[in-house]
Amino acid sequence: MEKHIRIISITTLSLLGVFCISSGIMYKSLEDNNVEEKILVVVEQKQVSKERDVDLKLKNLTIEVNTPLSVKIIDYLDSAVSDEVLANLKLDTSNVNVREPGTYNYTISYKKKTYQGIIIVKEKEISTNALQSITLKTVNINVGTALPTDVSNYVIEPLTDDVKNSMLIDLSKVNVNLAGSYQYTITFNNSIYTGTIVVTESQPTLSTNIGEQTPTNPGEQQEGQITVEDPNNTQAN
Repeated sequence: MEKHIRIISITTLSLLGVFCISSGIMYKSLEDNNVEEKILVVVEQKQVSKERDVDLKLKNLTIEVNTPLSVKIIDYLDSAVSDEVLANLKLDTSNVNVREPGTYNYTISYKKKTYQGIIIVKEKEISTNALQSITLKTVNINVGTALPTDVSNYVIEPLTDDVKNSMLIDLSKVNVNLAGSYQYTITFNNSIYTGTIVVTESQPTLSTNIGEQTPTNPGEQQEGQITVEDPNNTQAN
């Protein structure tokens, strides 16, 4: 019985040896067949469009009547931009009328996108130290005489150009071709002032010498002459 067992043991050991030898040969064979390979990996960075990074903010501007508009685009921007972006901006103020008070839109375009801003044109402000009220004259003219267009001919107080430009005179009710007394108005500083224009027939003249005419009364005005009465008698006697 013991002899039989020994034989089996020897056989088993023999098989294990063959297996180990075989395993060694197979491992070496695999090692010999191992080939080193290099793989090139390229990582590309996704480019983000710069156009998406541009977010323009425009100013809402307020100017006085007859103030020229700036041609510098940077004066309309309320956000910082690069020089490259600034060079590609297009300004359009064609809808803004600086001669008329009101609210207008302007645009700035960058590539395919358009941004919109507001420009408010307001009446020119008069200094608080300037004229606050006026006194109108009584104007006397002869029939057929044209009325003066300068508003200072109807106001007693000295007027600056800014004050004159802020006045609105209405002479529509005066008929210079028909004798009579007419009213005219001047709107100033949110108030309406009323004055009088007297249209009179021209006085006849007597001829003393050929080609020479004199008024019938030495103090009488000649035809076409305009006289102005000061209602406050502010002129020196």
